[in-house]
Formats: sequence, C-alpha cells, structure tokens
Amino acid sequence: MAGLTPNRLSMVGFIKLIWIAALFVVLTGCKAGETQPLTDEVTEPDIHEIAMKKGYLAYHHNYDNMDRGHHDFEAQTTIIDPEYYKDNPLKRGEIVYFINPDFDHDKYSNVHLEEMSISRIVALPGETIKITAGQIYVNDRKLSSFYGNAHRIGSDIPALKKSLKEKGEILSAEMKQNIKNMIRTMDSEQLGPIKIPDGDVFVIGDDWFRSFDSRHFGSLPAKMIQGKVLGYQEDPSYR
Repeated sequence: MAGLTPNRLSMVGFIKLIWIAALFVVLTGCKAGETQPLTDEVTEPDIHEIAMKKGYLAYHHNYDNMDRGHHDFEAQTTIIDPEYYKDNPLKRGEIVYFINPDFDHDKYSNVHLEEMSISRIVALPGETIKITAGQIYVNDRKLSSFYGNAHRIGSDIPALKKSLKEKGEILSAEMKQNIKNMIRTMDSEQLGPIKIPDGDVFVIGDDWFRSFDSRHFGSLPAKMIQGKVLGYQEDPSYR
C-alpha cells in the first residue's frame, strides 16, 4: 500500500486535532465559544453559631438586606472578627462588616443608612462585573452560586416562576401580581460592565430588593471593611 504523502499526513493530523477538540467539548460539557461558569465550592448558605472570644465583636444588624427567607441576620447578635483580614485575603462569598460609604444623596434621597452594615463580596479587585437579567457575571463568566443571581427572601426567578405554576390556583390575585412584579424587577436588573479598581471589592446583599450596596454606591474600598462576619453568637446556655 502506498505511504501517506506529506499533504495527506498533515490532513490526517488536522482531522485528529478536530476530533480531540470535539471530544474535549463533550467531556467538559461546554459548547464552542462558551466560558466555564465561575463557581464557589467553599461558601455555604447556612449560618453557623459562633462562641464569643476575646477580640471578637458583637454586632446587632437592624436591617433585612441579608434575608434569605429566615430573617437572616436581622435583629440577631452577629459575631465579627475585626482582625481576620490582617492575615487573610478578601474572598468571594464572604460576608463583610464595613463602614457605609458616601453615596449620591440626590439620587437616593430616601435612603438613610446606619454607620455600619454587612454584605457579601461578589467581585474582587481587578475583576470586571456585569449584571444581566439579574445574573452576575465576573470577567464574562456566569457566577454559578447561591448568591450569584437576584433573590427576594431566598427565592430567585426560577423559584418564583415555579411557585406561580404550582400554587397559582390557591394564591390570591394580589399575591400572584406581587410575585409577577418581583420576577419582572429581577429580570430588569442590569449593570456594567464595571472594572473593580485595585483595593476595592463589589458587595451585594442576599436580598436584592432590600439591599443598598455596590449596585448603588459603587465598589467598596477594602480599607472600609472592618472585619469578617463569622455567624450568630452561640447561646452559652446550650453549651
């Protein structure tokens, strides 16, 4: 049998490369041109109880911007570690305790903030964030995490649509309209793209409807972060 000529040999090699690339796409589950989602396998949605220690702060959060359906952090004694970021880097998903920055008071004339607040880091220094239809993208990668898209009291758009479908017959007309309004508002959430400056982070509360955060006042300078939120204060009587 005649051997392969150089041209035929290069063509065989080219076909093999295409086949390998196609196999890679199948195995990774990605379509050509798509980027891998940005995941967070570390951050948990659950809030743990923490024993008070010397150096920790007890903070009483009087707002519902972190509510995921269980009045999370609202009127709870929250434990803050003010020294945490002296030895540890800021990470996505962490809830931080910070001094509220200044904002456009003419634009948000009805907003009156306390000195301190808490919110969750969703983007880090140097990253580019955008929000499309209530979904966060970081460097054009979909943030695929429990905090990566718009929520209202723990429910995102798919959950609200499911509720309408499954409970529509027993919901009042007013409640159904409220849910539809939530879906419409979440779906209209748009922002950016915005490049996060060095030394800043982008924070968003877990309840997008009730949170005043980086979507409104811009990226948060890390120097305004006064500690990491560890969880609720443990009840000593249970020990």
